[in-house]
Amino acid sequence: MSIYGVTKGTKFEEQVDKNGKGEEQGAGMYAGLAFLAMERGLDELSEVLLKIAVDEMRHAGIYAVLNGHTNQDIFEFLKKIAPAESNAFEKLNQFASQVREIGLEDAAKQIESIAMDERHHGELLVKLVDKESK
Repeated sequence: MSIYGVTKGTKFEEQVDKNGKGEEQGAGMYAGLAFLAMERGLDELSEVLLKIAVDEMRHAGIYAVLNGHTNQDIFEFLKKIAPAESNAFEKLNQFASQVREIGLEDAAKQIESIAMDERHHGELLVKLVDKESK
């Protein structure tokens, strides 16, 4: 049995939304701490914090499903979102250039790295959708 939307419209809907938002924020916080730990050479700590971040994001996803906040047509959604992931590459590189203009070279490099990830995400999504449609 699917858990999709089972708490929507119940007395638990609001709490599930709050829990989901808390998990999303926790994921970002732990991922950020993992990045800082990695910068400081604390590799083991970074690994553990990143694993916690992944768990927190998984929890957020479960809460999103419980309240029906995700699209049930997975491949149709992926088809729609793939161009946004790919288009983020150009926008983020422009942003990185602006950040670089004020002398924040290291920050610009990180934003460019994010841009590359986003483009890769778009490519992966297109491949997944194409594979499914065959």
